[in-house]
Amino acid sequence: MQSIEQVTKRLTTDRNWFNKCMLGVLFSIIPMANFVAFGYFYRLFLQGKRQEEISLPEWSDWKELFFDGLKCFLVVSLFAFIPIAVISALASILPWDSESYLSHLPRYPAYFFAGPLSCSALYLYTLTGDFKSCFNFQAIGVLLKKGAKGYWVPTLALLGLVLMIPFAYFIGGVVYFYLMGQTLKSLERKADRR
Repeated sequence: MQSIEQVTKRLTTDRNWFNKCMLGVLFSIIPMANFVAFGYFYRLFLQGKRQEEISLPEWSDWKELFFDGLKCFLVVSLFAFIPIAVISALASILPWDSESYLSHLPRYPAYFFAGPLSCSALYLYTLTGDFKSCFNFQAIGVLLKKGAKGYWVPTLALLGLVLMIPFAYFIGGVVYFYLMGQTLKSLERKADRR
């Protein structure tokens, strides 16, 4: 399995990497067009799942990117955005000052597990093409437990980048979704060998 450094180095060998990523940034911040960016992440996730070398896809097949992005967004919403929103809402009603460090404490695990949880559900979806697969919580638990060694560093790196700027977010997303697809496929291969 490749490291963040290896994936990043390979990513920048594409002579159009900056332009492709800037286009992704643009799509990420425009409502409705952001589904195209999610479709791009989905394609990178599938590359990682197939254990291919990372290569930035061309921005083509807009219709496919959009519909793949809708699927990816649905899974990420259900397993990342909604849990973060619920935990944030619950944290806001706790009896402490909303400006204190303690008020943000319950959100940190939600931020950390949002990526691995949504990518595990996305992985299960890619195995069957059925959204019901995303709700196999036993399988998600196994993926989260066994994949922790492979996802904790990219997850922390993405969280650090997300706090910076949209370009860093998109680059982080490119590397993250690819590595998560690769990590989860490695788990599947290990399980198949047994």
